[in-house]
Amino acid sequence: MKNRLIGLLLCLLAFVLVANAQQISFVKNCSWEDLKARAQKEDKPIFVDVYTSWCAPCKKMAATVFKDPEVVAYMDKNYISIQLDAEKEKNHGFFTKFRPGAYPSFYWLDKNGQLLSTKTGVMPSELFLKSCQDAKNGSLGKQIDEYNQKWKSGNREVDFVEKYLFEVLPQVFPDSVRPFFNQYLTGLSPEKLKSPRIGKLLCRFTRTIENDKVWSTLLEYNDVYSSELDKSLDFDRYMYMNLIRIPMSVRTEEAKYRSYMDLIESKNFPNKELYMSLIQMESQIFDGNYKEALAQATAIGAANEKTRPYLYREMIYTFIIGKFFVETYTPSNEEKQAVITLAEKAFELTPSKSTVSYLAAAYARSGDYKKAYETLAILPFHGEPTLSNAVYGLLNLPRRR
Repeated sequence: MKNRLIGLLLCLLAFVLVANAQQISFVKNCSWEDLKARAQKEDKPIFVDVYTSWCAPCKKMAATVFKDPEVVAYMDKNYISIQLDAEKEKNHGFFTKFRPGAYPSFYWLDKNGQLLSTKTGVMPSELFLKSCQDAKNGSLGKQIDEYNQKWKSGNREVDFVEKYLFEVLPQVFPDSVRPFFNQYLTGLSPEKLKSPRIGKLLCRFTRTIENDKVWSTLLEYNDVYSSELDKSLDFDRYMYMNLIRIPMSVRTEEAKYRSYMDLIESKNFPNKELYMSLIQMESQIFDGNYKEALAQATAIGAANEKTRPYLYREMIYTFIIGKFFVETYTPSNEEKQAVITLAEKAFELTPSKSTVSYLAAAYARSGDYKKAYETLAILPFHGEPTLSNAVYGLLNLPRRR
């Protein structure tokens, strides 16, 4: 009891010291139990801002929103607030129950520590204030408890699973989503695993390669999902990202790259030969062997354009990020023509702002600036996807020389 009183006094002292500061009065050096005790004593809910020292959005919130006079006045009147560094204060009692998956993460809890609401990411003062006001009537913690009980009782109805694993659980335990989904998939028959709905859910996991049921299902039925899913979902692009771009993104990290490749090579799955040829082609691009890569890309595209027209778009994109178009490399006339052919096919089969830009860049690379800018003139007449500024900078389309 004596230690608890000392802890509460320290919390109160910290509150007094920051009360006059022009920002939210965040309590300092206060344990989770003492924070709840104080919230109960003052009959106020709790607000927790979880940040890291390297998080730019966290710093933006601290420098702007948390110093907004209206925000300060509302929060100091209605909440007991605390800031926690997710790395330096990882042993704080709060983290025994809550594990953020991104920063900044905001938690609103009742005076007993029961979760009311949570949000992630930078937001303007108006939205932050509304979130604080709405949180008072929140019941996320109760909802999570209810869903946890349904899961433990064996509820595996797909509507429930989708809402629980992809809407409710990620708000508090994002790292648990994949393990839980692995459990779910293990209990499904092959016929159910082939369903388009399962394929759509699996698209959420294509940014990682892990030797588990999620990934093996994605591989085993990739041909089924490709043919059965709504084409607007672009499942094939998800698979290209998973099996090609993920390994290529770590190609300079030998151990990690090798572990990915060993996993892929150890599996038997539909279209494996195609994906392995694409990996080989992309490796040639990043090694600067553009002539060999162009020959491979041309052959892959011609062999698959009727069933996989998107391949031209993906392959020409890799030539761009693989720095074929930058001025430091001088392509041969044969290479220039091959890139134009790839870009023309990409635009013909998958027209968009992106493929218009690819085609213009290919013409410019060959020195045909007239065609390049005539092509760019049709850019406004096409839709998404478009290019990010970082990628656009690699197209080498600043001006005619």
